[in-house]
Amino acid sequence: MNQKRATLNETPGKAAETGTNNNPTTLTFSSSSGNDRAADEIKRRPSEKYIPVYHIELVRERTIKVEPRPAIHNPDDVVAILRDEFLKADREKLICLMLNAKNVVIGMNLVSMGSLTASISHPREIFKAAILSNAAAIILSHGHPSGDPSPSQDDIQLTDRISKAGDILGIKLLDHVIIGELDSYSFKSAGRLP
Repeated sequence: MNQKRATLNETPGKAAETGTNNNPTTLTFSSSSGNDRAADEIKRRPSEKYIPVYHIELVRERTIKVEPRPAIHNPDDVVAILRDEFLKADREKLICLMLNAKNVVIGMNLVSMGSLTASISHPREIFKAAILSNAAAIILSHGHPSGDPSPSQDDIQLTDRISKAGDILGIKLLDHVIIGELDSYSFKSAGRLP
C-alpha cells in the first residue's frame, strides 16, 4: 500500500546562526511503503519561534530637593514635597510617591502626564515602579491646573480601583492628594479611603 506524504524541506543556511528565518522552504511529496518508510522519512523540524527575554531595571532619572528624607505623616507633608512639581505644570500630572514600611519616601514616579482636565492612568502603570522599588505603600497625588482641588468622579473611581489593587498586591494606598493652587484635597482626611 503506497501512501503519499508531504515533507517540509528547508535549505540550510545562516538561519540558525543569525536568528532569521528567511530561507526558502519547499514542500515535496514522496511515496513510501511500510518497509522503507524509515529510510524515506525526513525528520520534520518544528517551526523556529523565539520568545523575547526581558531585563527590567529601575533607573533614577533625577532628584528633587527636600528636607532630609521625609516621612509622611499627613497630607500637608505630601503637599510640601509636590506643590512645586504641580504648580509648574500646565497639564494634569499623576505622581506616585513610594514609601517604605516607616512611611519614608523612597522614590517618586511620574505615572501620567495628561491634558488640561484629565490624566489617564491604570493600576499596572501606577504599581510598576512601586513593585520595582520594593515599596511597602504608595501615595498618589495629582494637580488640578484649574486651581480647584475638588475630586472629579474619575478621581474617585481611580482611587477606589487603586486601593483595591493595592490590597491584592500588598502595597497599601495610604492617600490620594489633589493639589490645587491654594488648597488641597485628601481622600484619607475626607474618609474616602479605608
